[in-house]
Amino acid sequence: MNVPYKGRWTVTASGGDPRAAIDDSYSTRWVSEPSVAPWLEIDFGRIAILGGLEVYWGRHAPKVYSFGSSLDGEAWTPLCATRHGEGGQDVFAFPPTEARFVRWTCADPEPERGLEIVEINLYGPGEAASVQEPGRIAALGRGPVKIPPGESITVDFGYTRSPLGVLVQWGETYGTDFSVELSDDGENFREVGRIILGNGDYDSFYWRSTTSRYLRFTVHEASSPEGAVVDELKLRILNKDRMPIGQLERAAQVARSDLYPQALLERQVYWTVLGEIDRSEDALFDEYGNLEPRPGSGQLMPLFRLDGTLHGAPGASAITQTLADGALPIPSVAWSAREVELRATALADAGQAIVEYRITNRAGVPQQGALVLALRPAQINPYWQHGGHAIINSIAIDGKEVRVNDGWYAGFSSAPDVATIAEFHDGDVVKLIENQPQHTERCLHSDSGLLSAACEFDFSLDPGETASFVVSAPLRDGIAPDTEVDFASIREKVARVWREKIGPRRITVGDREVSDTVEAQTGLILVNATRYAFKPGPRNYDRTWIRDGSSQALALLYAGLIEEAERYVLWYSKRIYDNGMVPPILNPDGSVNRGYGSDIEFDAQGQFVAIAADTYRFSRDRAFLEAIFEPVVRATRFIEELCARTNALHGPETRFHGLLAPSISHEGYNKPTYSYWDNFFALRAWRDCAYLAAEIGDAEIANLAETKEQEFAANLARSLRMTTEELGSGLVHASADREDVDPTSTSIAFEPCRVEDVLPAEYIQATYDLYLDHLELIRAPDFQGGFTPYEIRNLNALVALGRTEEAFRLLGDALTWRRPAGWRHWAEVVWADPRVPDYIGDMPHTWIGAEFATAIRRMLVRENGGTLELFRAVPDAWWEGEGITLNELPTCFGTVSLKARRNESRVTVDLSVTGTAPKRIVLRYPGARQAHADGKPCEIDGDLIKAPNLNRLVIDL
Repeated sequence: MNVPYKGRWTVTASGGDPRAAIDDSYSTRWVSEPSVAPWLEIDFGRIAILGGLEVYWGRHAPKVYSFGSSLDGEAWTPLCATRHGEGGQDVFAFPPTEARFVRWTCADPEPERGLEIVEINLYGPGEAASVQEPGRIAALGRGPVKIPPGESITVDFGYTRSPLGVLVQWGETYGTDFSVELSDDGENFREVGRIILGNGDYDSFYWRSTTSRYLRFTVHEASSPEGAVVDELKLRILNKDRMPIGQLERAAQVARSDLYPQALLERQVYWTVLGEIDRSEDALFDEYGNLEPRPGSGQLMPLFRLDGTLHGAPGASAITQTLADGALPIPSVAWSAREVELRATALADAGQAIVEYRITNRAGVPQQGALVLALRPAQINPYWQHGGHAIINSIAIDGKEVRVNDGWYAGFSSAPDVATIAEFHDGDVVKLIENQPQHTERCLHSDSGLLSAACEFDFSLDPGETASFVVSAPLRDGIAPDTEVDFASIREKVARVWREKIGPRRITVGDREVSDTVEAQTGLILVNATRYAFKPGPRNYDRTWIRDGSSQALALLYAGLIEEAERYVLWYSKRIYDNGMVPPILNPDGSVNRGYGSDIEFDAQGQFVAIAADTYRFSRDRAFLEAIFEPVVRATRFIEELCARTNALHGPETRFHGLLAPSISHEGYNKPTYSYWDNFFALRAWRDCAYLAAEIGDAEIANLAETKEQEFAANLARSLRMTTEELGSGLVHASADREDVDPTSTSIAFEPCRVEDVLPAEYIQATYDLYLDHLELIRAPDFQGGFTPYEIRNLNALVALGRTEEAFRLLGDALTWRRPAGWRHWAEVVWADPRVPDYIGDMPHTWIGAEFATAIRRMLVRENGGTLELFRAVPDAWWEGEGITLNELPTCFGTVSLKARRNESRVTVDLSVTGTAPKRIVLRYPGARQAHADGKPCEIDGDLIKAPNLNRLVIDL
């Protein structure tokens, strides 16, 4: 009754070649044909007893699917199922079940693409995962299990694995206090997560990378005295144990570490992106000079061979990363070995990623060696970032060109002197060539998915002499690599194109790091973007949310790229549903993304209206206003429907009344919540709708929006105060139902929403005191955790609250969070240990970049009705050197040009505004003794200098 060997199984399916799903090869995959109801059926040939199964998924996995078993192929019994498929690896266990046939079916296929199963493994009871408590194994995919308070489900994986988390789907009763622990021996457990305010439906845990054999889920308290019902306990297991990425890691970990991609050694790697304006294709270029030309492709790693020994950038004593002109998206990496320097400079042009490897002899004697470019079956985007293995089944090197998997991969400026192609044998090509070059056949095919290659280019350099080798790699199909590249000319052209697109530097301050970082965000936003869609990243986040897209569009408005912002708003406006709901996530092609978060992120309503209004404020484009006005009204009116859903459940005596329906748009929440984040954006939507209606001359809509705005503001202010007072915390809360405090989400009430008037004023300072305590924790030398640089938003709040010194410290912290600093950008998550192999979201994360750029701009220039506010918060370092320059900076009043300098006794500000003059100008400068605007004395109120308008301001200190 044991499960037969796979060689005895037969398999049929709804389409494709299903044998790949049971062939014991983790480099192949069955891809279902796009279908309404894909299925796959396994026949053992005889009856066996099953106790569990595993599914290894490829790139596309379903959310809802099930397995059934049968003795005769006619009558089917449910075996296991999930409603929470997430890809990777799914592990199920169930009571012993007799079966000859096992059938997989999917309830929610995506009609536009097939699903990918890498491998299905079926186990007998002795080989499968098990549960120590009798009768509770059904929770692992079979059906509901009741857990009395104080009791557990303890899973034995059977051997040490890499659990990432669990998801628990509750039944009619649920845990209110519950935890997860891990153990290596089944006796000594360590807690990895606990939730003490559970409210049913489902709950989700993730934790830091670790290993264990046992997992214990414990219900400490439940909504019912009888206990909680667990409908499903979904195990999240890292699936690299048998996948090719695991083989690569094991080989790298016993080899010389500097010769291998660092992600294979479980060390975090940081990258930037190469791309062209208005094109969706992009390449990754990492901090060591490695190139990943296309999503999922293998990476090209530069090495040196000197005196017969290979050297890699990770072993260098120093590595530097820079951008062209400090800010243009043309990155470079430089490092040395034995006084031979390698500078790799990368760019995108004409559908290709082009990298120049420039080698310079810094020694006082001649040097001979070789540049070795190693092609590895691993992505730069690491495994824990949904990247990892890159399937390479064929490599052909012909002259100056390389083909991978029968398609163009790269071309070289000269033919390699030595070419080596290797199958994987407990190591890749570098293991073969580490001690000396190896000539092999220049074409190889395999089904392993693990082929690798190395091309060596000899050089002989006198002291100070330089040699250059150029690689061109197509970014999309249909482009052959250009092997005759004049890199210097192309670099000059590409830099000129970017400068013309971005325009002159708008903001220059005495701290060059700030000026460069602000300007760099414009180019990075455009590289991540397609012609219409602003994406927050190039790989994991290859889609657009209105949430981050609106922030990036605002950053482009501030940088003078009004046409790009208009194009984005118009594109998004055409995808708003008939009922006014704004789809929170779109694919780059404009279709609605149906992944996690689709249609339950209600901040989208206010974010769309806000960026539409801001774009009009800058452009004053009447045709644009007429095009977006009806979608704006439709999106704003949908807020009424969202409030009605809440009011149907909660009466006017509750703190929920008048709020939007719960959603997951505030990203700290894993299930729908009454988040104030959504409501701040909704209040701004009503105010912006009234403004746009007045501008277009629709008095009826303007009056309606004003009335609704007043009603909504009163409900929101009341709810915020009630939550604080009912909980007795003395703090502003982030939601009405979670009892949580999150100053970073509250900060949006200041900017960009500008609805801080609804916050309970007496609780605001204490809320940001709490945030500053948090900053001290992450500044501490012994801090070991992670956080998101979204905290940059708090600059806006601290400045608005007059806490400028604390804002300046936060600004300094934010600059240290860049990875690497020379590339002027951030990942979505920052870990205290920069090499810890944990999720960092994506990078360059241009939503965070946009938050930084807009915050700095508001510190220098801010429109407030008819008032132009200048220098709201300016650190002393910004006055150094040539001081502060604003060069045709776009504002709602037109462009602002400004030159401000300071000496020991005087500050001089020269100002020009082209457009509608502001009604007054307010400039903050602490310690001003007197001030004159165009020779006339100014009113000074504390730190504020006020003037009706001015061309020159002179401040005496």
